[in-house]
Amino acid sequence: MTGVADLYLYLKKPYSKDRRKRLLAHFYHNHHADEQTRFVVLSWKRTGSNLLCGMLHLHPDITMHNELFNPIDIFTYHPSFKCVEKNKPLWTVMTRDLFPVDFLHFVWTGMHADMVTPIKPNSKAVGFKSFPGHWMDVRNEQIWQDHVLEDLRVKKIILRREDELAVFVSMKRADQTGLYMTRSYPEELKLHIPPAEFQRFINNYRNTFRNKYRSPIEKRDTFHITYEQLIDEIDFEDNIAPKLWDFLGVRNDVPLRRLKETVKQANNGEDLSGVILNYDELEFCFRHSDVLHFQKRRDVDSNKERKELSLPTGSGSLPEKGDDQTYLESWSLLVPICSRPKMSQAPKPHDVASTKEQFN
Repeated sequence: MTGVADLYLYLKKPYSKDRRKRLLAHFYHNHHADEQTRFVVLSWKRTGSNLLCGMLHLHPDITMHNELFNPIDIFTYHPSFKCVEKNKPLWTVMTRDLFPVDFLHFVWTGMHADMVTPIKPNSKAVGFKSFPGHWMDVRNEQIWQDHVLEDLRVKKIILRREDELAVFVSMKRADQTGLYMTRSYPEELKLHIPPAEFQRFINNYRNTFRNKYRSPIEKRDTFHITYEQLIDEIDFEDNIAPKLWDFLGVRNDVPLRRLKETVKQANNGEDLSGVILNYDELEFCFRHSDVLHFQKRRDVDSNKERKELSLPTGSGSLPEKGDDQTYLESWSLLVPICSRPKMSQAPKPHDVASTKEQFN
């Protein structure tokens, strides 16, 4: 959208926070030549975020941290980021949660804890990974809203997995086994998925990506990636990665590398119907929904039905009796039914004809 259009929208609703942000974005220059690009990876558990963050970390121009705002600990690829000396941390979980804005300012410097040495001498971008629960659990969601999502200087990389059932199953597996990166799941591990619990997850998952992760100037400061693109190594390296590097303002001719610790934990070609104990119940509840897994299954079933109901090729007519081929027909009959009770069909109180009959 052009600046004139944004100005027009702002004048119509001058008190709208989103429209004010979009108008101000036209007067803001991304950063100075010597300033690093700030970015955050916004994602969800079990959507390939470790794989993506490992690629970002191994780029020589990017200072990448992990889950800096995890309620358990400050996770980073650079241990000297939070400790001046061993057992002498500059930042702890408590000080981070008490002073989140100050901690963010320290993160954007790209320095070690001594505040003198840069983590990567030639770094041109600095960022970290964030999940929705990181800020809600410590009631700092407003800080995240103001200083990350709506900060015009912070670019957003949104990583989403299209197959919501696979996300939920992977979350359940990881919670049961404690395996999050380096090892595959046991083949004998089976799960029971309550339909109501899965529906709550879908609502929360979709609301996060459609609303919570939406920037006021989304078309200018947001880069979208899907898990399905991420695991297609050839297509990602040739088509997605160069655009991502340009988005962050770093070199795009650097070979793409992946961390050895990030392995695919599910078995290749795995069918979730063999992993979920109550799969039939789950399919019955979601067979007509827009959940991608059941959409694909529905398409496969419909293709099978079309093949069964299709006419035999060649003759152009129905097969005669005695032929080995069988021809199946499907009929539908629409019957008009009045669902109103008889009392509602009684004559109206002002019906003249019915009133005369009552007095005769």
